[in-house]
Amino acid sequence: MFGALPLLAASMSRDPRIVSLSEAVAGLGWLLLGLVSGVLVDRWRRTSTMWIVDAIRAVVAGAFAAAVLLGHESIPLLLITGFLLGMLAPFFDNASSAIIPDLVRPAALERANGYNQAALLLLSNLLGPPFGAVLFVLHKGLPILVDAISFALAAILVFAVRRAAPAREPSPDRHLGRELHAGLSFLWRHKLLRSMCLLLMVSNAVGSGIIAILVLYVLEALHLPEAWFGWLVAIYAVGGIAGAALAPALARRFSTSANLIVSMLVLALSTVVFGLFGTLAAIIPGAILMGFGGTWWNVVSITLRQRIVPAELLGRVTAVYRMVAFCAAPLGAVGAGFLAHRTDLRTPYLVMGVILFLATLAYAPLIRRELRTSP
Repeated sequence: MFGALPLLAASMSRDPRIVSLSEAVAGLGWLLLGLVSGVLVDRWRRTSTMWIVDAIRAVVAGAFAAAVLLGHESIPLLLITGFLLGMLAPFFDNASSAIIPDLVRPAALERANGYNQAALLLLSNLLGPPFGAVLFVLHKGLPILVDAISFALAAILVFAVRRAAPAREPSPDRHLGRELHAGLSFLWRHKLLRSMCLLLMVSNAVGSGIIAILVLYVLEALHLPEAWFGWLVAIYAVGGIAGAALAPALARRFSTSANLIVSMLVLALSTVVFGLFGTLAAIIPGAILMGFGGTWWNVVSITLRQRIVPAELLGRVTAVYRMVAFCAAPLGAVGAGFLAHRTDLRTPYLVMGVILFLATLAYAPLIRRELRTSP
């Protein structure tokens, strides 16, 4: 849905400020409600949170789709729609991640998280963009209508199994600030989770920097047509789906510390490949390894977090993780853009890859030690 809004904004205005604003309003939800949503997700039944949020999103997107199909679209209406959808997103995202331990056996967590990551990559990176582009060509309101229908179908499916997950036990202290503090304190005191969160912050800053200048990298460093930007995203998704498929087996075969450290090193080294080599023959396997390493890390780290964090705190701790990633993203994007402006388009990838590599090596001893001594 959020990919359709900037495209629609560009069809109504060529002012880059308007187009970028359509992206910005969609991200305000995490900035304003990210932490609060974690507290409320821990209070409520998570399946109920998911289907109610999707039902509201279906109404909001459906109303906007109707306006566009009838020719009544406008920039203010688009920004209001993006803002409302952005405010709802943290509640669904936190609930959908925190609910997995409620639905599957502990031994099956890696496989369940692998399926979840693969589905996200398949729909968001591999199938969604080309399908949305085809629909937009037919009529600019069609992608939004399809999104509204998908929200409605998702709400119906989750409603049908809403009692599969247990209701949350009411907290003895129903105070928003103290409940949030409990989640933050748990994360900060837990050395392993804190280290993983800080390493994720570096990784997400690097990932945002990779995406921020990728279009220019394709056009000016690789000297390829614009369509190759989409192809590289699809190739990354293929690697990610492979990572999601193999991560459960790798988690069984090797120690958790080895999985966490090696997956992040794969991500770092594949980023360095983009900086060292300006040829398609090197970039294609680099993109595959980048997707593989990133998704491998996600499956293993999310599963570990779900096993460590008590169920009654999981929504809050997940929200903090996502907030850290959200705050790191613009720093990485701006840093990559500034460095590319001062040097060239390959240097940021080399620098970001080295930074991630060094950060991983710095945290590796602590991760190994904490996993060795933890239950």
